[in-house]
Amino acid sequence: MDFLEPISQMEDKEKDFSIQFGVKDVSISPYQKGILLEEFRSFIKKYKEALIAGTLFVYIKTHGKSHKNEPLVHCRLQLRTVKSTFFSSSEGYGIESTFRLALDRLDRRLLRSKEMENNPKYAKDYLNTMGLF
Repeated sequence: MDFLEPISQMEDKEKDFSIQFGVKDVSISPYQKGILLEEFRSFIKKYKEALIAGTLFVYIKTHGKSHKNEPLVHCRLQLRTVKSTFFSSSEGYGIESTFRLALDRLDRRLLRSKEMENNPKYAKDYLNTMGLF
């Protein structure tokens, strides 16, 4: 008998989503972090049933330029779920707006994935337009 078997059969905790931040040359205030977390929570409400559980990795860095005291920010998102992994990125002035833009792009990728999963004709047409089929 494998000694890890009882551990593997233990009941899982309730599956949920988490978020991890990685920042370079950026200082995020607690207020900004709260805004980003609230944006993430509203995003997850839409897809909780479809994605089940996962982790969003957020990487934010600056390019050194600024406009009206807002830094030029690059934001990269990676959403790892039970079903799949999704990526998006954006660039803009200000942390909150750049994060929202990256989240909107991630939203579009999730919608496209759901369409391709539910409609094989859409998947075939999409692959044809990409030149992959």
